[in-house]
Amino acid sequence: MEVKATVDEAVGIGKEIYGFWGTLAKLFGGAPTPVAPKPVAQKKKEKYKAYDETQATADIVKHLTKFWTLQDELNDFLRAEENRAKVYDPNAKNADMMASAMNRILCQQQMEKLSAEIREIMVYQTPGLADIYTQTYAMRGAIQEEQEKARLAKEAKERQTLWQQREKQRNLQAKLAGLLVTSIFLLYLWLWLSLLSRWRQT
Repeated sequence: MEVKATVDEAVGIGKEIYGFWGTLAKLFGGAPTPVAPKPVAQKKKEKYKAYDETQATADIVKHLTKFWTLQDELNDFLRAEENRAKVYDPNAKNADMMASAMNRILCQQQMEKLSAEIREIMVYQTPGLADIYTQTYAMRGAIQEEQEKARLAKEAKERQTLWQQREKQRNLQAKLAGLLVTSIFLLYLWLWLSLLSRWRQT
């Protein structure tokens, strides 16, 4: 609407100027040459789509999911950097360590900043999304708790399986050691009996 009002105002000013110059030319005896007015481009009527709250929410969820995916990738990168730092590297230079430390700090700060911005936008600047944000993070907390329980159960099962494998290996080693000792004893006994029988024959 403001653009149309501005265009109308410009056309009106143009007509006034043309009228003023025409009057001025008549005073000095010349007839003004008519100037064909240039057609003003008609403003296209914009078609507005109706606001669909469900679609808007779906778009928000899509973009947030993308953000959280990137956040997970960044967390994986930070974890990999931490694990790499825990392994001794004789070729590591001070510049490499400083660059790694700087990258880790900058990544963490940037993610904290983005998380805070998203929280502020959803809670304070977008009506209706504060509740979704709160519920989402509450549900995420519940999912994290379930994942932590599942992880601990899996680790306990892996430890149990590893312990059972070690026990089987120990039992097998004990059986092999017993078999070896028995074989050596029987061989020794056979040799001793052979020598004894030869000794008796002589």
